Amino acid sequence: MDRTPEPDIFSPSEEAAEYHAMDHSAVNRQFVDELLTGPTGPLVVDLGCGPAGIPIELCQRSTEYEVIATDGEVEMLEIAKREIDIAGCLGQISLNHVQVECMEMYEDGMADTVISNSLLHHLDQPQKGLEVAVRLTRKGGRIFIRDLARPENQEEIEAQVAAYCPEESENGQQLFRQSLHAALTLNEIRNIARGLGIPEDHVQMTSDRHWTIDWCRQT
Repeated sequence: MDRTPEPDIFSPSEEAAEYHAMDHSAVNRQFVDELLTGPTGPLVVDLGCGPAGIPIELCQRSTEYEVIATDGEVEMLEIAKREIDIAGCLGQISLNHVQVECMEMYEDGMADTVISNSLLHHLDQPQKGLEVAVRLTRKGGRIFIRDLARPENQEEIEAQVAAYCPEESENGQQLFRQSLHAALTLNEIRNIARGLGIPEDHVQMTSDRHWTIDWCRQT
């Protein structure tokens, strides 16, 4: 099944509200658990932070982290600002409205760690997101990126929607369905990563629906 970029059938405000209404707490917690098994921070850049669930989870683990959280949608960042305030993390997390394809003003090698969860499938050119992550990571720094893996057929997509979104709204289920259609396969992301110097053994399936890049930049 070929990759199908996400259609614009929801307004940014509708999409942000639907995404925020979905329960990502377990996924965010697992992401941070696995992130903290390797070198992390203190300066972390999150590409495509959404409502900031992962930056909040990370900063609630320790006050040593400073997170620059970026997103291309103002509506997501408005939700993120409220959530960060409620969580008491305003002093650790700064929000930046910027498209990942337009981050030229961010310095090369500025971050100790670059993270991203489920951003690349939203991009028309996913390789651009990974290129930015590599550029922003300092020598010796770490990239930890996770995203959905595209199933082989529509039947598998519907099975995942039924398994992981049974309690979500119809719109929420459709967002997940669209994301699966737009996701990269393991082989596709390995090919992109290889072109940027990331060995394929650092790009692995880490669940039945996610692949993860976990790599420390050497040069």
